[in-house]
Amino acid sequence: MIWQKLSLAVFVLVAVQGATAPAFAQVAIGETPDDREIGQGPNGHLFRGWEGERRRLQERGVAFDFQYISDTLANLKSERKERLTNWNRVRDTMDINLGLLAGWNGVFFHVTSVWQGGGNMGTYLGLLTLPAKASANTFRLDSRWLEKRMRNPRIVARIGRFAGQGFYGEQLYATSFIIEPIGYPLGNLSTTFETFDPPSTPAAELRVILLRWLYVKSMVLAADRSQYAHNPTGLVPQFRGDPLSVSEIGFSFGRDATSVRAIDNVETRNGYSGLYPFGASYNPGQFPDPATSKPRSGNYLLYGMTDQALWRLDPQDGKGLDGTLAYDWSPADVNRRKSFAHRGPAIQ
Repeated sequence: MIWQKLSLAVFVLVAVQGATAPAFAQVAIGETPDDREIGQGPNGHLFRGWEGERRRLQERGVAFDFQYISDTLANLKSERKERLTNWNRVRDTMDINLGLLAGWNGVFFHVTSVWQGGGNMGTYLGLLTLPAKASANTFRLDSRWLEKRMRNPRIVARIGRFAGQGFYGEQLYATSFIIEPIGYPLGNLSTTFETFDPPSTPAAELRVILLRWLYVKSMVLAADRSQYAHNPTGLVPQFRGDPLSVSEIGFSFGRDATSVRAIDNVETRNGYSGLYPFGASYNPGQFPDPATSKPRSGNYLLYGMTDQALWRLDPQDGKGLDGTLAYDWSPADVNRRKSFAHRGPAIQ
């Protein structure tokens, strides 16, 4: 009941003030797992600029973002009982440019937490596909990390607590869909226990821009198989699970690789650009054989994706027709569901 009341209250506030809220520039620190919700462009704020305090903080390198999102779905005709369900998430994010704040050039700090809950229509209907934002009911710290950028910024190193699926195997057009798995990472990434958010785990990552249109990145993370149970609040680091490694190489034809993020939006799809990432994850831990249930060591997954602009109303604009294709594969002697694929058009 509290979530329904919160939904109504926020809806009324947005209707009254949202259209008049001015936009302020954000402190850019690169891709973050909550980009899919907040977006990369300038955002209007419900409570405006705090009488200039927001702008003053940003000039010193500190940016805050408080956001509420809600999904309401209903089955109008089904063999199951008709019902309406509502999913809600409150997220707060803080980005700090420590170069501006403390003189530590190229050093950034990111932290975000969530309060989320509600119903899951996919569970009620027994579907294989679920609403992309539906997750466990929780109030917790999501991710936090320190990031060092070097060579303007062709080399980026990151250490802290963040999820593999927030950066590897994330589908570029995920923000355009509300149904998993096309609204989130590829469907099979969890076969190696690659972590997801908000119950992120300790991790470290290195990203290198080799050419203007070519990047490589790799990370090591704690592949905790019970993320929520072992750390219900996210406040205390929990080093559990095997060390999972995941790497990706990407070709970003028609755009600078330094601007590439795990997810995208219409504003960043201008022109006939395309993104072609290929990656792999490996977990050296024990996995049961699907046929005999006997444990065996190691499991891995390979994936590839293609997202390409096919036609534009204006060659300099992002509106038009795009094509998307994705496929992942893991060995059948370890995984019951060894592959996942999707393909289709995306009209922007």
